[in-house]
Amino acid sequence: MLLSRGITLDAAGQMALDEAVLGLAPDGAGFLRIYDWAGQAVTFGLAQPFAMAQGAAQAKGMAGMPIVRRPTGGGIVFHDGDLTFSVVFPWERLSSALGVYERMHRAIGEALASRGLETAVAGFAVPPPLLAPPAGGGELNACFAEPSPFDLLTSGGKKLLGGALRRKPGRGLYQGSLRPELSGLGTDALRKAVAEGVRAAWPCAWLEAPEASWLAEAGRLTEKYRSDEWNRRR
Repeated sequence: MLLSRGITLDAAGQMALDEAVLGLAPDGAGFLRIYDWAGQAVTFGLAQPFAMAQGAAQAKGMAGMPIVRRPTGGGIVFHDGDLTFSVVFPWERLSSALGVYERMHRAIGEALASRGLETAVAGFAVPPPLLAPPAGGGELNACFAEPSPFDLLTSGGKKLLGGALRRKPGRGLYQGSLRPELSGLGTDALRKAVAEGVRAAWPCAWLEAPEASWLAEAGRLTEKYRSDEWNRRR
């Protein structure tokens, strides 16, 4: 299930493959992909302005890196050593976005706890007023540095794992970013914990490898994610 080894992609390729899997995965099945990055990059949420992401990249010292709009919501994420992964999963019709975040992050937190890392889900560690979704939509738009409702936090309150979502009829796409330097765990332990937690959160049929049709569609979509028409659309 840890597909990432052997498929190294840049930011446009990563986003394209996630969109392809979301569109083509069979109903009722799940698919986890842990990214292998071709280099550093910055991604930002579907509804955010490009200028905001560009300014954040400059402030971070990543002005020369690719800046790519994701197919999901959420905030600006710096891919400079994070453990990035995506999950396509069955999304029940009555499940809310916040419910998905809670379910995903609780399960991964439990898997990390079994490896000695204590975490807390932000929705149960912050005052209730912070739990309201932002006006104008259900996506969470805070940058990674600022915990949002139901992010996974370290025991010291730092944001360890955050994610963003996109929904289609019957299934969803979750894109997550975890900061290994806050965990005290090695890469293999983190990968295994993510896989264990995701499987526990969604006990469905898990696909082990990408279909040829997904890869072909991702190849077609990659140019979209490289284009100014997509990335600078707002």
